[in-house]
Amino acid sequence: MTLSLGNIPPVCMLHIGKTGGSYMRSLLKHNEPRWTRPLHLLGHSATAHSSAKRFGPDRKLAFLVRDPLTRFSSAFYSRQRQGRPTYQCQWSAEEAAAFLWFHTAEELALALTSRNPREKSAALFAMDSIRHLKEDLRHYLGSVETLLAERRNIVVCTDVAGLDRHRSAIMATLGATDFEIPPKPIYHAAPTPPPALSQAAQTALHDHWAAEFALYNAACDIADQLGFSHSPL
Repeated sequence: MTLSLGNIPPVCMLHIGKTGGSYMRSLLKHNEPRWTRPLHLLGHSATAHSSAKRFGPDRKLAFLVRDPLTRFSSAFYSRQRQGRPTYQCQWSAEEAAAFLWFHTAEELALALTSRNPREKSAALFAMDSIRHLKEDLRHYLGSVETLLAERRNIVVCTDVAGLDRHRSAIMATLGATDFEIPPKPIYHAAPTPPPALSQAAQTALHDHWAAEFALYNAACDIADQLGFSHSPL
């Protein structure tokens, strides 16, 4: 639903994959009758850039982010399960090829800096093929410079790790101060925690995904400025 309230700029809630978006959408949709400002719950295909083109450069942005290391593993295993048990989204042909080659997130991360050209090529192919990995923060937010240029339009930004702590403040910012938790909120979570990445795999991912970590850090700085820090009190 889009609530029309005169000249109040709408808020566009981006759905960055594997950052708690399914839960936020279920929470906001459950409280839709309580919305007091225009709010658009956008799908995975929407980005900061496309939202500006669609709703105007003065639209406001709300989104969650997640530490790239945990998001990498979560994205890999979620797509390996084809979204189950919450969803069922079949592999693309490219994803099928990627998962034939790599069986664990650890294998993929290590291959990103492999000296074996064939293995590294397969890893780069997988990163460009597996949904939620190819749709990284650069896909949704652009460069660090682009994100900082949007700072005045960002009204909600926090790491998913801080969602429970800031839920009331987030909902108030989005125009739903008087909200309730749905009886069965949607959690797109793994049946079991994914195995931790080794230090070598983490280092490889840092080296390959430097732009992702830079964007994540910039988003966390914005979260701090907005009062939505996930750091321990």
